[in-house]
This record gives sequence, C-alpha cells and structure tokens, in this order.
Amino acid sequence: MRALDANRPMLWVRSKVRRTVLVEHLKHVAGSFEAAGWTVTSDLPSDPPHAAPLAVVDDPWVEPMPKLAHTLAKASGSRPTWRVPAVSGLAGPQGWRPRVAPSTILEYERRTVRGLRHRLLPLERAAWCGFAVAPVGAAPELLARGWPPREASLVTGAFLYRYADPSAHERRELVPYVPTDARTVVDVGCGSGLLGSVLRRLGLKVFGIEPEWELAAAARTRLDGVLPVRGEVGLGALRGPVDCVIFADVLEHTAAPQELLRLAANLIGPRGRIVVSFPNSSWTPVVRALLKGRWDLTLAGVQARDHLFVTTPLSLAALARECGLEVETMVPLATHAPFRERAWAWLAARSAGGRARWQVAAQWVAVLRGR
Repeated sequence: MRALDANRPMLWVRSKVRRTVLVEHLKHVAGSFEAAGWTVTSDLPSDPPHAAPLAVVDDPWVEPMPKLAHTLAKASGSRPTWRVPAVSGLAGPQGWRPRVAPSTILEYERRTVRGLRHRLLPLERAAWCGFAVAPVGAAPELLARGWPPREASLVTGAFLYRYADPSAHERRELVPYVPTDARTVVDVGCGSGLLGSVLRRLGLKVFGIEPEWELAAAARTRLDGVLPVRGEVGLGALRGPVDCVIFADVLEHTAAPQELLRLAANLIGPRGRIVVSFPNSSWTPVVRALLKGRWDLTLAGVQARDHLFVTTPLSLAALARECGLEVETMVPLATHAPFRERAWAWLAARSAGGRARWQVAAQWVAVLRGR
C-alpha cells in the first residue's frame, strides 16, 4: 500500500468482508487501481489529502475495472458532489446501461467508458451502487457532511457491473433433475441453504455440506442438518445410501473433483443419482477472448477467480466415466444466444471438427448414475 499522496487519486476500500472469494476480489480491485496510479487505503485519516479525486468502495460485489480507474483519475469537476457510475440491475436514474451484462472482462472493457458526462441529481433518485468518486477538492466538504452524500453528479458515460451473490440463489432450475422418487438429498456446497429449502418444501429430507462458516450457519436454519466442512470430508462422514447428491456449481471450486465424484458414487444407492451443474469453459465469449490472448479472472461466472477446475460438457462426461459413473442427462441450463454468437460458434466448431452446441451455453447440468 502506497503512502497517502495529495497528488494521487485515492481509493478508499470501506467494505469489510470475511468470505474468501470477496477478500481476494477486493485485493484485485485494489491492485488494479494501484496499477492505474491510485493510492489505496482501508483506513482514511481524519484529514486526508484531497487535491485529487477520492473513490470509495462500499460494496464488495462491484467490479470497477482498470479502464474505469484510468478514466476517472483524469476526470475533473467543479461541483462539490460525488459522481456515481451506473450499475446493472438497479432501479432509478443512472448512466449508460447495456441491454445485457458483459460475459467476459474483455467485453466489459469495451463497454465500460463511453465518454464521461455527468449531471447533478439528489441521491435518493439515483441507485446507490457502493462506489463513488469525488471531484478534485471536494473530499473535505463531502466527508464533513457525512456518508453517503445527499446529492450525486451522475457519470452517464460509465458502467459499473455488480455481480449477484451465487449463494443467494434458490437454483430452482435444478429441481426438475432431482429424481421424483427421491427422499433424502445431500447438497454439497449448499451455501446458505436456499436450494435445500426449496426441496424441503417438496417433502424431501436435505442435508448440507458447506465449508464457509457464515453460509453454513444460515443453512442450518433451513436444512435438516449441515456439516461445516469441506466436501470430501463431509461425504466421507455420511452413511448411505442416499437418493441424490447435488453439486450445484461446486466441482469447479475443487482441485480434485474426481475424489468428490467417487465419494458421491459410493454414497448413492442403486437407484440414486448425482446432479452436477457447472460452468462451460468452452462457452463462445470465453473462447473468443482466449483467441485474443485473454483469460481474465472475474468475481463470478465461468472465469471466477476461485475456480480451480475448468471443464466442458464432453470433458465432464469423460471424468464421470473415470469415476465409475454414466451420464444419464447432459443439457444446457440456458440456450439463448445472439445470432452473431451462434454463427461464430458454428464456424469455430466446424473449423476444429466439433459441434457448436457445446459452445453456445454458459451453464450445463448433468445427471449421473452408477454403472
């Protein structure tokens, strides 16, 4: 961390988190701003230097990128107000917003800044996004007023993307793949237990395994039982048979997914099933960025920074066979893709002797059974 310098723009990271992926993400944000010439601090002094812009990060799920850091550092303004970038998915008057969220960092960088134009409006009319930048000389007055400010000068040409918390999803799209005659389910990496709570309302008995203590504590209020340990430890401690084991976007977070699959295979009965949802690393936007020489980590999605294992539908099927399992179902969870993207996937797959269907969906689900 650099010493505070009145001539450098300053990033104040106010967000305090303990979840591993968020801690690492904030380190990434700090590093990208430092690379763009900003000073980064987590404890702003009572009398900070304020000759240059001051940015504040309150929300650990936002993704202010280096390109935005470079542009905001050069921005100037005379009003003692904050400039707030737009955030996807929030209501209220905001800046430029794309119709769909970016798929990769390369795509995000192309969209991030479209010329900085800003206008003054009351903050209650603008969606607060957890990230702001003060113009030159405005920091003392703004800090004296309190946080957040009452007015904001909106940057209409900047876009700031906020990721959704994966643990805050019920994952209802996976429910149809749980066997209809199942009675007991083990949800590995259950998060806060939202998927399990949906299954319990359908009459199933659900046990969770979750290594993150905060999430495990929340899951205990929703499930029949939760083991706050790693997946391989939890699966090894359970006694089968169980009717279904679920890995809802879990295997990619492990260094040895085959160990988890083998343990699950030993746990299910003859009629049991394993449901696996996973990100597809051969998804067209990711392949296109890779062909341009880019593999950039993100907070969530196919290229999430805490992924240790990358796979594709065909590769996961091969891994399942190695673990004594057979693929009963392998389908994309979402198939919508723009025509240009589907055309590109078809041409790329044809040139490599493959099939475009494996490239046009970011998320897949597989149902596995024992041999």
